[in-house]
Amino acid sequence: MPILLLSGGIESATLLYERRGAGGLRALFLDYGQRAARPERSAAVALCETTKTPLTILPLKGLGKTLAPPGPFSPHVPLHARNLLAVALAANQALALKARAVLLGVQRDDQGHSEGTPSFIAALADTLAALGLTLETPYRNLRKTEVVARGRTLGIDYTHTYSCLLGRRVPCGRCPQCRARAQALGADP
Repeated sequence: MPILLLSGGIESATLLYERRGAGGLRALFLDYGQRAARPERSAAVALCETTKTPLTILPLKGLGKTLAPPGPFSPHVPLHARNLLAVALAANQALALKARAVLLGVQRDDQGHSEGTPSFIAALADTLAALGLTLETPYRNLRKTEVVARGRTLGIDYTHTYSCLLGRRVPCGRCPQCRARAQALGADP
């Protein structure tokens, strides 16, 4: 049984569709205080309802503010090294449920961020291996456009995913996430 970290965005939605029905897949959504938590959670819930995948929502709202560095709080991405925390929490759930793997939807375009680099992902994989778990990152060598192409062959309606950093009901269309999303989906940013 794998545990999928589901953000409600393109990569995790595609991974959900690819792995649905595969050996008791379960999804985990983390609300760590990110500005877009509400629409991301709504997308995750809708995706899991559509694919009939059990979803655990872990509320950690104050965590981002508590662990933020001194200075102005950034509600866009309030948590540094969030993949480290997310994978650790998913591993904890995996161990509790006697699951064998954690699935993470990082892709090649994420390598510009320290927590998306091959060395960081390899270190996470080694840590999970020490716990008897596998970290699966099947998109790590794919671009976002290639992930979308895979998803389209699965019939994914990407209008039911959410990627905006601002957390508005209607995505802003201007933040880096919205621009990357538009480019991957073939629309003008």
